[in-house]
Amino acid sequence: MKLAALTATIVCLAAAACSDRHGIVLWHSYQGDERIALESAAQVWNKAHPDQPLDLVMVPYDAFGDKLSSAIPRGNGPDLFIYPQDRIGDWADSNVIEPIEFWVDDARAERFTPDSFSAMAYRGSLWGLPMAVKSLALYYRSDLMPVAPKTTDEMVAIVPAMKAKHGYALAYANVDLYGHAAWLHGFGGRVMDDAGNLTIATPAAAKAMTFAAQLVQTGAAPNDAQAPLVTSLFNEGRAAMVMSGPWFRADIRAGVPWHVAELPIISATGMPAAPFRTAEALLMSARAKDKDEAFAVMDFMSGDESAAIRAKRAHQVVPNPAAYDDPEVAKDEALATFRNQLAHTVPLPTSPTMRVVWTPYRTALGEVLAGRAEPGERLLAVEREVKDYIKR
Repeated sequence: MKLAALTATIVCLAAAACSDRHGIVLWHSYQGDERIALESAAQVWNKAHPDQPLDLVMVPYDAFGDKLSSAIPRGNGPDLFIYPQDRIGDWADSNVIEPIEFWVDDARAERFTPDSFSAMAYRGSLWGLPMAVKSLALYYRSDLMPVAPKTTDEMVAIVPAMKAKHGYALAYANVDLYGHAAWLHGFGGRVMDDAGNLTIATPAAAKAMTFAAQLVQTGAAPNDAQAPLVTSLFNEGRAAMVMSGPWFRADIRAGVPWHVAELPIISATGMPAAPFRTAEALLMSARAKDKDEAFAVMDFMSGDESAAIRAKRAHQVVPNPAAYDDPEVAKDEALATFRNQLAHTVPLPTSPTMRVVWTPYRTALGEVLAGRAEPGERLLAVEREVKDYIKR
């Protein structure tokens, strides 16, 4: 009996869903300063609501989505969770998340920027409240490149100097669609149109992939540069520039001289490089134990007070304009740059189809950048693969 009782207790704690538990459980994958800032905001809530405490549970990001999809339909998992917008459509169709328009009046909606708020919509309902808005921008070392490039031609002009240092002009996650999207959109391509139709295999997309391959072939950028390599190249002075998001600043070594600029104009098209714009959403489980109380927590944690805490302590680009009235937030130059970059971004689709695109697109990018395939043919193959998957 003792072993059985202990086992039941462990299962209960792991699921965070025992029937006699009080308060609201929120899952997140934040680490470092983002986690500290989230915990600080939660402490404010808990001090004011000791009878309905907020319990934060950190879940590693790699396992996060699958854990939610498995746990919630079984009545387990959290009441609330923080996750990027790209799975809203999938989870809404699968009855994993709860629509929240019932609780959201005009005053609450107007706390957020229109783009971040509209990213929470799917099939005529509202499914979350935005916590942070993220995109890529251009980090540059001022000791290697005193002035940020305005065009891609200016960006690659430093290649000879960086080759002499056994380095690169630019490092970024170039085999990932998320990293590549800035070039894709800057050349006029898209993954899907506004109606959700696939537009993967287009001449514009082929030109963008050719451009990315040329960066590798000319030595302007390393091939398949994932996050650890990108960070080490920048910190060691072997990459003059890095294309990354607000989270990258936490990885920059003390003493490295750096600034952030908006991404350059694509010299071949005259259009700005435009990365994906994603909104991290605070979402409610369809199985939340007390949905009124869960929304009250959502309301507070996405509110202006909480947003100012996260902007100051974690340098998050929060979607609450009022948070930038705080003097400490207002003087953060990097935050201001990322806010300006949002004008040249493309919203990440919330369609469930988007989940099917990432892996085949990554495979195609890897083959083209390595010189093993031609862009047009591989993009046609990606589009056929995605369409076949949808049919099945």
